[in-house]
This record gives sequence, C-alpha cells and structure tokens, in this order.
Amino acid sequence: MQKTRPLIRLGIKLVVSAGLLGFLFGKISISDIFNLVRTLDRRAVAAAVGVFFASNLLGALQWHLLLSSSGIRLSFGRSFRFYFVGLFFNNFLPANIGGDAVKVYNVTRIGSSVYQVVAVTLLDRLIGIFALCLLASVATLILLGSPHELGSLWLYLVIFLGCMTPALGFYFFDPLGRLLRGFIGLIRPLSFDKRGAAILDQMGQFKSRRLFVMKLILLSLVIQSLRITTHLLVGISLGIQVEATMALAFFVFVPLLSLAMIPPITINGLGVREALGILLFAQVGIARTSAFTLEFLTYLVAVAVSLLGFVFFLARRDALREPKADSASI
Repeated sequence: MQKTRPLIRLGIKLVVSAGLLGFLFGKISISDIFNLVRTLDRRAVAAAVGVFFASNLLGALQWHLLLSSSGIRLSFGRSFRFYFVGLFFNNFLPANIGGDAVKVYNVTRIGSSVYQVVAVTLLDRLIGIFALCLLASVATLILLGSPHELGSLWLYLVIFLGCMTPALGFYFFDPLGRLLRGFIGLIRPLSFDKRGAAILDQMGQFKSRRLFVMKLILLSLVIQSLRITTHLLVGISLGIQVEATMALAFFVFVPLLSLAMIPPITINGLGVREALGILLFAQVGIARTSAFTLEFLTYLVAVAVSLLGFVFFLARRDALREPKADSASI
C-alpha cells in the first residue's frame, strides 16, 4: 500500500490537470489559440526568455548567498548548476517541490548536513514568497487609490498579507516561532517532530542576521519583479496593450497565480494556472483565449530556460567529482 500511494497521488493530479484543461478547451477554440500564436512578436518572446533567465541567475545567487552564510562552502558556479538542475526538475517532476529536493540531494552529496541544506532552501523559498507578496501588496494599494479600481482588491490584499506573515514571521517573531515549534512537536510519526526541530534550529541562525536577510529580501524583490515582467513581455508578444493600470494588474494577478499553484493538486499547476488566469485577467479586459495563451506560453518560456538544467544534469557525474569544498567562482 505504501508503494502505491505515490502512484495514486500522481494519478489524482493527472486527472485534475487533464480535467481542468479539458474543460478549458471546451470553452476555447484551439484554432483561435493557433491563430494568436502565429501573430506572436518573436522579439518580445525572446526578451521574455532573457528576463526569465536573468531572474533565475539572480535566484541562484540568492540561494548561493544563503548557503555561504550558513557555512556551506560552494563555488557560485556549482550553486548555479545545482540551482538550474532543480529548476529543470521543478518543471518535469509532478510536484513543484521536486526541484528543491534535487538541490538538497546534490548539496548533501558533497558533505553538508541535510537539515542545514533543507533549512537554507526552505528559507530561500520563504523569502521569495514574502517578496512576491510585498510587491503584490504595494501594487494592490496603488490600484485601490486609483480611479481604475478593480473588483476584489481588498480580498487580494488580505491574501497577500496573510501569506507574508507566516512566510518570515514564524522565524523572526518569537511568539509565532514558539507556536510553530509547539505544533511541530505534536507530529510524532516518522520522527517529524525531531526532524522539524532540527530544521528550525538551522534556520534560527539567521535570526541574528536581520540586515543580511533584509538585503536578500531586496534582491528577491528584483527577482520577483523580473518574473512578473516575463508575463508582461509574453502579454506584449500577444498584442496585449500594456499601460500603467494593466502593468499594476499583472503585479497583482501573477502573485495570485503563483500562490494558487503552491498546493500540490495538479501537475505543476497545469490547469489551475490557465483557469485562474482567465478569471483574473478578464477583470482588465483580456479575452479568455489571450489569457489562456498568455499563461501557457509563459509556462513554456520557463520550461525552455530550465532546459539548461537538463544539460547540467547530464554532466552531473563530472560536477560531483569536483572537490567537496571550494571558493572559486565562474
């Protein structure tokens, strides 16, 4: 039974993704999608690929800085390769956290503590969520004060603030931290209480490095802005007219899409991304065919960039034969 559970979960995700996509294709003409794609502005698509690559180059730097700060001595070149291998597996494994597991495995293979690497990688994710929600909150507040107010903005603001608080609050605000530790201590199966406490202990080392974490949040704001800009550029390639209100809407809607894809109920968000994208972008007048194509093409841009990780994965044996600790950079 234990061996079949992963297959059952995968089957459920496949059914949900296929069901959502099937429903959407029943509402959208495939020929209309192809007609839209044929008119793509290829320069805007190329710019989207470049911007998304830059966001992940900086993402690799953020993860590298966290590793170095926790005492894991790794060259940036190696961190960059491991990060992109993880990015590749994020797109080709059934769950988005699959790539993080691959990154943790690669770093622990060269002699680092698994709890230490998990803590750093988790904090890297949490900083990203915090920065994404901070950007979205600012954009939402600007839209609330503009004459072009969209529906449900107050609800969106509550969602963003609700995600920002646990993202970093549990680790830097002691009462919340004690609450989290108490909750983890109640989960005894598979020694989760002890494993969770060990990870929190490793994360605790950053409590006294608030300035360092603040700098990483600023870096993450740039990273998340570039990822939202990727969506904007894909939209421009489809002929969507992007003015100030539309651009701000992207800074609200794209974070909502990202948060909606965190629960592992589909294959890498397929179906959820496109369906929710249609509902959200309709608020700024983007037709369902354009919204569907926008989100699916942006996903393909992410897949294309992540293929560099596949190249590194094929060469992984050479990478793993490097010295266990080094300080050179590419």
